[in-house]
Amino acid sequence: MQLLLGVSDAIDRLLARIANVFGWLFIALVVVICWDILTRKVGFQIPGFGSTPIQELEWHLHGLLFMFWLGYAYIRNVHVRIDVFTAGKTPRQQAKLEVFGILFFAIPYCLVATYYSYEFAHTSFIQNESSDAPNGLANRWIIKFCLVAGLILLDLAVASVLMRKLVQLFGPPDLAARAAPPAPAH
Repeated sequence: MQLLLGVSDAIDRLLARIANVFGWLFIALVVVICWDILTRKVGFQIPGFGSTPIQELEWHLHGLLFMFWLGYAYIRNVHVRIDVFTAGKTPRQQAKLEVFGILFFAIPYCLVATYYSYEFAHTSFIQNESSDAPNGLANRWIIKFCLVAGLILLDLAVASVLMRKLVQLFGPPDLAARAAPPAPAH
C-alpha cells in the first residue's frame, strides 16, 4: 500500500509540475487575444501573419491549456462532475463509486481515446497536415500530438486516483487517511 501511495504521489508531483509550466500559457493566450482584437480594430496586420493564424494560435493555446491541465484537475478533484450519485454518501462509499467509475468508464475511455488520438496525430504527421486556410499555421500535427500527450497525462491521473482510492479502501488507517482526496474547490 505504501508503494501505491508513493507512485501516486510521484504522478501527482509530475502532473503539478506540468500544470505549473503550462499555466504560463494563460498569459500568452491573453496577449494573443488582445493582439488579435487590437489589430482587427485598428486594421494593422503584420504582413504574412494576419487574423487567421492569430485565431488558430488562440485555439491552439486553448487546447494546450486544456490538455495539459486536465490530468491535474482530475487528481485535485476539481473537474466537472455531477454529484447525484455521491451526494449523502460516506467517504468510503464515494471511494467505492469512484473505483467503479474508473474501472468501467474512465480506463476504457482513456485507452480508446489515447489509441485513436495517436492514430489521428500520426496520420497528420505522415501527411504533414497544415491549416486549411492558405495563410494558416503549418504543422497541424504538433497540436494533435499534444492531444496524445494530454490524454497520456489523463491516463496517469486516472491511475493515480485509482491507486489512492485502493489505499483509501484497503490500506491501514494511517495510509488510508493520507490517501483521501482533497476537498473539492467550489
